[in-house]
Amino acid sequence: MMKKRYFAIPILAIALHFLLSNLLYFLVERLVLDVFHIPPQQFMKHSYWGEILIYAVLILVFFTLYKLLWRKDISEPRTATNFKDVLGSLVVGFGICGISGLWIMLAEQLPSLQKSVEAMNAGAENIAGGNAFGTFMIAVIAAPVVEEILFRGIVLRSMRKFTPAWAAILISSVLFGAYHLNIVQAAYATFMGIAAGILYEKKKNLLFPILVHFANNLITMLQGFAPSEVNELISIFILIMIAPAGYVVCRSLRQGKRADSV
Repeated sequence: MMKKRYFAIPILAIALHFLLSNLLYFLVERLVLDVFHIPPQQFMKHSYWGEILIYAVLILVFFTLYKLLWRKDISEPRTATNFKDVLGSLVVGFGICGISGLWIMLAEQLPSLQKSVEAMNAGAENIAGGNAFGTFMIAVIAAPVVEEILFRGIVLRSMRKFTPAWAAILISSVLFGAYHLNIVQAAYATFMGIAAGILYEKKKNLLFPILVHFANNLITMLQGFAPSEVNELISIFILIMIAPAGYVVCRSLRQGKRADSV
């Protein structure tokens, strides 16, 4: 009975996120247009404030759910926040962004994936109406928090109750990738999910996967707003970060094995 409960939690949590986010978007739109009678053009120009509000509600809901689900797991060992692991998580995020860049370059050359690349780029431009502040608050801050709470803190952790670590990390990462509804995004989101999942499994601290996600999205945002000369430097930087990112992930795996053998 207990395993069935944990099996249902990931499905229900993802469904709740999908339904609640769509409901909130609908309510905010109707409130602004029908109740306050704000012109559509003005609403679109400042729509990022509504999106920020929606993400604030989602963070509150899913963080509360996360705390309620695991309130009894107080004895679980957890790595305290420290500079070394914070820096390592950022390095992993930068390196994942480098791998994502290589994957997107390859996808752009494949005719079967070009429409997915175009849809992904169009979606990125539409975040917060192209406003830099809105994009930062939504894509760089809010989205990593709510998505890591959901996919690592709830989905992965629930799966660990009835599957081994490797299976929970892989399945939760595939679900995370598929949730982006774009095959190009799904591939690199799955890869990022695996790296974030390994850090969460070994550290038991949500801050570290959130920082991985934050660093990845920060670089993506900077590439969208920076001039071409700066973009070239960013591209070189994230490619250089691939090797250190691999080292951090491998080190976490080795540390986990040593801890398990004690």
